Amino acid sequence: MTDLIIPHLQGKHECVACRLSLGCVDGLCFSRMVCVSLSRSERLLAEFGIVAAVGCGAALLNLFSLPDIPLGARLAFALVGFVAAWVVVRLLAIVGTAAARLLGLSKLWGYVFAIPLSSAAIAWTVLWFLGGPEAALGEGFSVIWPRATLVGVGFFGLFFIIYWRASASNEGNEHGKHNDSAPDIRENEIAGVPESALHERLQTRFPSILALSVEDHYVRVIAEDRSEMLLLSLAEAIELMPDGTGEQVHRSWWVARSAVVQHRRQGRDIRLVLLGGIEIPVSRAMVKTLRETGWL
Repeated sequence: MTDLIIPHLQGKHECVACRLSLGCVDGLCFSRMVCVSLSRSERLLAEFGIVAAVGCGAALLNLFSLPDIPLGARLAFALVGFVAAWVVVRLLAIVGTAAARLLGLSKLWGYVFAIPLSSAAIAWTVLWFLGGPEAALGEGFSVIWPRATLVGVGFFGLFFIIYWRASASNEGNEHGKHNDSAPDIRENEIAGVPESALHERLQTRFPSILALSVEDHYVRVIAEDRSEMLLLSLAEAIELMPDGTGEQVHRSWWVARSAVVQHRRQGRDIRLVLLGGIEIPVSRAMVKTLRETGWL
């Protein structure tokens, strides 16, 4: 998925693209700044580095009380253990957040599921490695599992704070940037597409459509202050929009031309800024076409 920032969607910050990071929980987009500044691979590398650094610190301070093990062995044990645990938590978080969405719950419940379960898997693995099946299934599990869960909760809290601080910092920067450079919508011009065949599949009185985005097997129909999911492909949704009202600017995005208020560069990338501050990435393959048709 690509990066999207929707500052005013349903009165909350929502980051549609942050799939593998903490994402958006109850209106707080933990990865908002990271979405703008870092690619998905860079976010993964950054989190990897933080986890590895904490593992090194734990080994140096001997937080696991292993006095008979040399420092080099402690470092190797901590690095491998912490990184492996991070991978397991992230994988189970995908399952947990998907289940939470299916049940109509906050994504936070996905981590309530992922952290204890991954901690149990890690505790079983460590005990099995140290003492075989008898240790893994013995009384030691009741000692190791709570500690592993506490470490998982600690990491969740750490990344919560990191992403929250980044989001707060970026919100102020982006607000000032848009206030300085965003042009006004021409008077009496309706932004977006107010009527279309796609509206017949949406809730009554759904506002003008600003953009369409792909999310798994669904299409998210985006208006200025709300959105709705439909089970169809992006190509099918585009066919239901009036000809000439917009353009597919990315393989995952269609944008209404009248909704675009400005565009801005971020390195080699270009993003369209829509009404309400929504930002949409532009495929590099589409830049020339959009310039020729007056979008850029």
